[in-house]
This record gives sequence, C-alpha cells and structure tokens, in this order.
Amino acid sequence: MCESITDWFHNMSTNDINNVSTTSNAGHNGIEEDFHHHDHDGFSDQYYGSPDSSMKQSAREQKRRPKPKDGSLLVCGVCGDKALGYNFDAITCESCKAFFRRNALKTKVFTCSFDGNCKLDTHTRKFCSGCRLKKCFDIGMRKDWILSDEQLAKRKTTTKPEKSVCITHKNKQRKMEDSPGSTEDVSTTYMSEDSNKSPMDDLSPLKSDLEDEDYIVPLSEEYRKEIENLETQYKIVFDSGYTEEQVQKLTGDPRSPDELFNMTDIFIRRLIKFAKHIPEFRALPQEDQIHLLKGGIMEIMVLRSAMGFDSRAMQWKVKTNQQEGEKRLDPTVIQKNLGTGMYVEHVKFIRSLNEITRANKTIMTLLFVIELFSSDRPNLINKDLVSKGQEKFSTWLRAYLESQIPVGEAKITYPKLLMKLLDVRSLGESSAQLASHLDITRLEPLLVEVFNLQK
Repeated sequence: MCESITDWFHNMSTNDINNVSTTSNAGHNGIEEDFHHHDHDGFSDQYYGSPDSSMKQSAREQKRRPKPKDGSLLVCGVCGDKALGYNFDAITCESCKAFFRRNALKTKVFTCSFDGNCKLDTHTRKFCSGCRLKKCFDIGMRKDWILSDEQLAKRKTTTKPEKSVCITHKNKQRKMEDSPGSTEDVSTTYMSEDSNKSPMDDLSPLKSDLEDEDYIVPLSEEYRKEIENLETQYKIVFDSGYTEEQVQKLTGDPRSPDELFNMTDIFIRRLIKFAKHIPEFRALPQEDQIHLLKGGIMEIMVLRSAMGFDSRAMQWKVKTNQQEGEKRLDPTVIQKNLGTGMYVEHVKFIRSLNEITRANKTIMTLLFVIELFSSDRPNLINKDLVSKGQEKFSTWLRAYLESQIPVGEAKITYPKLLMKLLDVRSLGESSAQLASHLDITRLEPLLVEVFNLQK
C-alpha cells in the first residue's frame, strides 16, 4: 500500500512542506489524522419605554423582559452577533441598537444597493442600511420607544443625582442594572463599535455626499510583505504543474457526478497543504483546522474554480509539467453531470466575480482566505480566533483595494466583493446537496470523509 495521508502529514514539517508531493495516495486513514499536528464587560441595555411613558412604566417593561438568569446566550435578531438584552422591544446587539436609534426616525428612505435581500452578519451588517433597518423592524423593534432629545434631557433633570461622584465602572454598572430609571443613558457609556461614528457611517456604500476621494493610499510595507507572502504560498501550491497522471484525471471526460467529484481529490490535498502555510491556520487546534476545511470545502472549491478560469476562452486552465505547458477543461462537464441549472449559475458567478475583481489574482487570493476563515462553520471551538483571522485578511483586502483604485471606488468595491461570498455560499450549498446523493462506493476515501457522506 502507498504511503497514507496520515504518514504524509506526520512526516511533514513546516520547513519542508513545499517538498511534499501532491500525488494522490491509495491509502487513507481519515482527515483527522491528516493533521498530526465581541465579548464585552458591559451590561444589559436598559429597556426603553414609549416616549409618553413614565419612568415607572419603563421599569415595568424591564421586568417583563428580564435578562436570562440561566446564562443562556442571547443572539441579535438582526445580525446574529452576541446580544446583552432587549433593545426597543427586541433582542439585539449593541451595534444594531445604536444603528436603530440613529436611523429609525429619519425621513430619509433607506434603499438596498444590491438585490434587496442581503444576508446580514457581523461582517456585512454595515454594508446595507436598507436591509439592516428593514430587519430591525421585521424582528419587532419599535421606533416609538426611542426617546427624543427633550425627553432624554427631561429624564436627566428630573431624576436624583448620584450620591457619590467617585464611582468605579463596576459599581456604576451594578447601579444601572439594578435601577431601570438610572440617569445614565446606556448608549453614552457603553463603547460599542459604532459609538464614535457619525450617522452617515452606516449608510449604503453608494453615498451621494461622499467627499472627493479620487486618490489611492499606498500599501504599508507590513501589509505588502504579508500579502506577497500569502500570494507566493498560494502560487507554490496551486499554480504548480500537475503530473501526467493528474492531468489525465483533471482533463478527462467524466461520465457521472461521482467521476466529476473525484476530480476534486487533487484540489483538496493541495488545499490542506496551502492552509498549513498560513500562520493563523496553524495556530488553531487540530480539531478546528479540520472543521474549517470540512465545513467550507464546497465554497472554497467554487472560489478556486473562479480563480483558475479563463473567461475569454471560457475554459479552465490546467498547468502541466510537460512541454505543452497547459491543457484545458470545458465547463460543460458541469452541465453534463450536474445539470444545466448548476452550470448556468456557476458560470454566471465566475463571470461576475472576474468582472468585479478585474481578474486580479491578489484580490481573489484574499477572498479565498477570507472564506476559509469563516467562524460560522459547524463545531468550531475557537470561533473568536477564527474571526480575528478573517478580520485580519479583510483588512488586508480593503487596504489593497485602496492602493490599487481610488478610495471612493474601493469603498464601493469592497462590500460588493464580500457580498459575492453570499453567492459562494449558495453555490456551495447546491454542491453539497448534489454530493449527498453520490455513490460513496465510487468515491475517493478522502472525499467521503471531507463531504461528510454516510459510509
């Protein structure tokens, strides 16, 4: 039996990882063995009564919706972030609470710059105020409970001053939690991510009153080196030539969905190798590394297919070690084996992504890594660590865009790119559905495990 993937990874060190062969192995002992190796200290938001309510009524409303005492985690109904309690009659995070307070009473009509059904999470919630405000109302947030400036001023002047001027943050927090009628306005003492922003910061990227931003911002030396290193590792792994045997497998004419999916075995092995080059990935426990790969494999394959696609020739390029340099694979293999619908959506996505990125490999590589570091993958343990990694790569992407195109244009392109990852999710889900009906007896063992197929 050939050397198993277990032995393959067991013998692989950080220094010699580039020397490992990507040739498919016959033996397979499981992907687990392949890897040998905004919490806040704040308090629950005070529950606001309607503008005409007395402070006594506000206290009564607070009691009707108490903070859970069993330690259960509250989740924001708008973006899914951690919530500390009820805000304007709905469970939301501090960011969405502040956003609603600033914008719910405005006469300005908020519209979506995309398709009107943006998926909101902690990362995308800032990109579309129209969908975010609509979601606020959909979950039951009440704009008539927002206190006006006059009512806030009246509340502050009619309540008793605190006895002690010198008070610790901890005691101040306890005092406010125990007293619904506190003189403090929660939003002014709680430092949320939006607390220092102007109301315009949460609007759609397409702002009509943007200042002239027809300039670029040179990339810092630190970011330049980091991005170049990431690109280099990507090219070493994914752009290296395939062996003759691998070329035959990748450019063959699959006659069934099973044969088509078996072609991805080589990609998965290269993906594992590439991920091992990323410091943030290596810093994760083995279990989380596996969960990231297994949970996002379909989406990552979709992005990789876009990166290796020649939009002019409408074919995938397969680089070889032979003199001819490269061979081609026609995307109609998807149509023949997975159906016209899947084929149309896949090609449509690839074309639109290439249009937005202008086929820029650096942008695509950063998107590739951002998708890999998705903290919503099932069974992840260190979600915060994964989120920090994704935020880091997202920051690199934004900085890189601003170094290539005018800042004003970059502010529009950046959210559009992240929104394309929603299309990636949709295509990934469709692929997973198709994979669930494959004949596992005809699949490579690695695929059976990575795709979570029943044995």
